[in-house]
Amino acid sequence: MLLVNAIISAILQVLVFTATPFFVYLIAYRRARGFFDYIGLRKPERRTMLYATLLAVAFVLPVLVLLSYSPSIREVVTAPHTVVGRLRSYGFSGVTVALLTVKALVQTSLSEEILFRGFVAKRLISWLGFTWGNLLQALLFGLVHLLLFIGQEFSLPIAAGVVLFTGLGGWASGYLNERLGNGSILPSWWMHGLTNAITYGVLAFG
Repeated sequence: MLLVNAIISAILQVLVFTATPFFVYLIAYRRARGFFDYIGLRKPERRTMLYATLLAVAFVLPVLVLLSYSPSIREVVTAPHTVVGRLRSYGFSGVTVALLTVKALVQTSLSEEILFRGFVAKRLISWLGFTWGNLLQALLFGLVHLLLFIGQEFSLPIAAGVVLFTGLGGWASGYLNERLGNGSILPSWWMHGLTNAITYGVLAFG
């Protein structure tokens, strides 16, 4: 039942995050056909998926090192209300591994990539050009991660570090998609999902 609920929750979140881009597309083009291409759900350059894998590893390593040496940040990301906190409370099992996969690859990464890289980044890049458009979407992506700190005590340097690091990931995702991946969001989805899956797994069960 736990896994079923997680799958339903993940699907609902993807639909909610897709709603705004869809309605904007519907109003602008007065049709639903072509929406997937509009948000970048298309085949990428094959090599880009390899780059996405390498970038995921490059981002995971410093994150894990930072978390191992910073108890305050680790406490924030493993709090009971977080994905990692819930996984830890369930314990290690086949069900929780499946749950982790759904959370990492669908609920967080797919929904966020559709909204931020498939909609926000593409529209900003279209209006402002790649340099400023990608920078602004990355900054917005970093700022959204301040929601992690709601209801918790934190220092300004820690919050700034989270914004900068997640913002850097957002910028790299935009570059990967738009400059190397034929405008597809699949490379950033894979990079984001793999990063989350490894991080969640190590923090929850390591």
